[in-house]
Amino acid sequence: MAERDHFLDGLEGKIGRTVAKKGRLYFEVADKDLHDVVRHLFLTKGCRLSTATAMEMYRGLEVLYQFSHDATGRYFCPRVVITDLENPKMHSITPIVKGAEWIEREMAELFGITFEGHPRPEKLLTKDHPKPPDRPLRLRRKP
Repeated sequence: MAERDHFLDGLEGKIGRTVAKKGRLYFEVADKDLHDVVRHLFLTKGCRLSTATAMEMYRGLEVLYQFSHDATGRYFCPRVVITDLENPKMHSITPIVKGAEWIEREMAELFGITFEGHPRPEKLLTKDHPKPPDRPLRLRRKP
């Protein structure tokens, strides 16, 4: 895939399994390599952060960032898998992409993920709730 070569050149050894779909390239990234990949997409290639999502999957929590390259209409989507469900943590991309601040705060509150290096890790969704939950919202169900 020419777009993959063009956009991900220089990231050899930092990109894991890839899945190409129409207009999108999903790829796994180790947490230790996330900042290098985000710098490459955001600063070098001029992509913008479109959104981010988290999901609890069979192998752990998956955090998926979606970067749009508006000139081509392509999306490049690095995925970090967190296997420690008792203490889920990963690096925040907010020091590189300031626009990730709120979505990472939402994911922290919903999924209990600690985003290391996040400048404002306080609650967002339940900040003014009269009885704020004492655990991540994904754990609302009875254990």
